[in-house]
Amino acid sequence: MGGHLCGRARIILAFFYSSAAIVLSEAPLPHVNDCFLCMKCHTGKPAGRQLLQAHLDLDGSSPSASLAAATAASDARLGALPTDLANQALGGDPALGEQLAGSNSGEHTRTLTSAHNLREEMYTPPDFKFQIAPGAEELAAKSRKPNCTECYGCDTQIEPLQPVVTQMMGQNVRVEVGASPEWLFFADLPDTPQTGKKAVLKVWCMPLHKVHHTFSWRCGNTAEGAKAVQFLMAQQKVMQECGLLDVTIKVWPGRVNAVVPGHGLHVWWDGLWMERAEGFSLNHLSYKANRQFITSILQNLMGERLNKTHVVRAALYDLLSSQCDRHSQNVFLSESGELTLIDNLQAMQYSWVNCAMDSIFLPGTQKNMILRWGGNVVSKVRGAKMRRSVNPMVVLDYRCYVEGGKIGTNYDPQLRQCLTKLSKMTPKEVQLEYGFPYSSSAAVLQQRATDMLNKGFEWTLRYGQPRNFKPKSLRQHPPCCSLGMSSKNTMECGHPWNNTVELPFGDPMNGGEWRRPYPDPGTYEGGTYLDAPFET
Repeated sequence: MGGHLCGRARIILAFFYSSAAIVLSEAPLPHVNDCFLCMKCHTGKPAGRQLLQAHLDLDGSSPSASLAAATAASDARLGALPTDLANQALGGDPALGEQLAGSNSGEHTRTLTSAHNLREEMYTPPDFKFQIAPGAEELAAKSRKPNCTECYGCDTQIEPLQPVVTQMMGQNVRVEVGASPEWLFFADLPDTPQTGKKAVLKVWCMPLHKVHHTFSWRCGNTAEGAKAVQFLMAQQKVMQECGLLDVTIKVWPGRVNAVVPGHGLHVWWDGLWMERAEGFSLNHLSYKANRQFITSILQNLMGERLNKTHVVRAALYDLLSSQCDRHSQNVFLSESGELTLIDNLQAMQYSWVNCAMDSIFLPGTQKNMILRWGGNVVSKVRGAKMRRSVNPMVVLDYRCYVEGGKIGTNYDPQLRQCLTKLSKMTPKEVQLEYGFPYSSSAAVLQQRATDMLNKGFEWTLRYGQPRNFKPKSLRQHPPCCSLGMSSKNTMECGHPWNNTVELPFGDPMNGGEWRRPYPDPGTYEGGTYLDAPFET
C-alpha cells in the first residue's frame, strides 16, 4: 500500500513539474503598446504568464475635440509624418504612405466646411475630450515596434460587424451593418461575461479599408467626427433631462485599446461607444412574405405585444429633436415588442439644414407616408403604384394610442418641466448648458420646445418652425391601428381605412418646383390642411 501511494505521488509530482516547465518555457508576453501588430491580445493581465513591462506609453494626452482642434490635430498628426515612415507604418506601400503623409490638402480642408461653419464658430465645452486619431509621435513610435503573435494589456475584445444571418422569431434575419464609412465593431463591456451584452463601437481614422481590408488611412473626416460625437452627447443630455432616453440607446465617448481580429491592428485612440439595441431593425418587416410568419407572429408582434407607450414616446422624441433620418433601419424591435431608436445624428438641422423633420413616427412627413404608399409613390416616380400588401409598420402611429388621437399639451410632468425650462432660455444659453457645437441647433431645439409647450404637439407637427419645404409637407391621413389578412393572404388594415394617395405640388426630392418631363401628380399646396388644428 505504501509503495503504491509513493508511486502515485511521484507521478503527480512529475506531472506538476512538467506542467510548470511548460508554463515557464513559454515566451514572456509583451504589452500591446510595444507591438506594431498583435494577432492575439489578452484583456488585462493573464494569470500564469510572465509579462514584460510596457515601454511605450499611449496615454492619448492630446485630445482633439473642437473643429479647430480636430483639424489642427489631423494636420499635425498626419501631415507631419514623414513619407518613408508612413510607408513603414502602412506596410511599405509608397502611394499609401504619400497619401498618409500628405493628408493636409486643400481638398481635405474643403470637406470640413458646412453651412454651420459659414455662420458661426464652433463651441466646445471645456470638459469634452475626444481623441479621434492617433498622435503623430505615438504613431511613429508604434511603427518601430515588432509584430507580435501574442500580447497582453487590451481593455476589451472587439469584433467587426458582419452582415451575418441570425435567427429571430423563427425567421432568418440578416444583421445590418449600415452605410457608415467608419468601422463598426461589437465590443465587450466590463460586465459582458456576466450579462452577455456587448456595445457597438464606432471608430474613425482606421488605417484599414472597411471593405477590402487593405491598409488605407481614412483620416479626412476627423473634425466632422469629433463634432458629431459632441452633438450626440449634447442631444443625449437634453433627452435625459426630458425623460425620453427610455426609447433610445445611450452613447458615450471613450478609449478603445483593442486589436482588430485577423489583422492585429492596435486601436488605442477614442471611439463612440453605443448600447446595442435589442432585436432587429424594422426594415426586415417590409420584406417578410412567409404566410406563417405574417399570421402567427407579425400580427401579434405589431398588435398585442407592441409597446404602444414606446410608439408615443418615439414621436415625442423625434418631434422635439427634429429628427430627419428616422427610417425603418434606425428603429429596432425586440421579440417582446419594445422599440429602440438608434442613429440620432441628423437632428435639429445639425447637418441636413434643409430638413425640418422626417420620421416614420411623425404623420405627414415623407418617411411616414412612405410606409403607407411606398417610396416610389411619395417620390412621384412615373407610373408608380402602391404595393398590394400593407406595410405592417403603419400601426406605428401615435394617434392610435393616445386619448382622442391627439397629444395636445398632455405631457408627463418631467417632459413638461423640461419644455418649460428650454422655452425660457435663449439659444445661446441652451448651447452653453448642454454643449451643442452650434447655437443654430440650440435655436431649433428651443423653438420646438416653446411650440410644443404653448401650441401643442399637433400644431407644432404642422406649423412649428423650422418647417419642411411645401413639396415635402404632406397632409395627414387617418391612422391604421391594427392589422389583418385579406382573402388573398396579403396584409391589410384590420379596420376600414381611407388610404387614398394625395400628394402636394412640387418636387418631393429637392423641395422645389416641378420640372420633370411628365405631369405633376400633386393636387394641393403642401403645408395646407383641411382640418384642425389650423395655423391661426
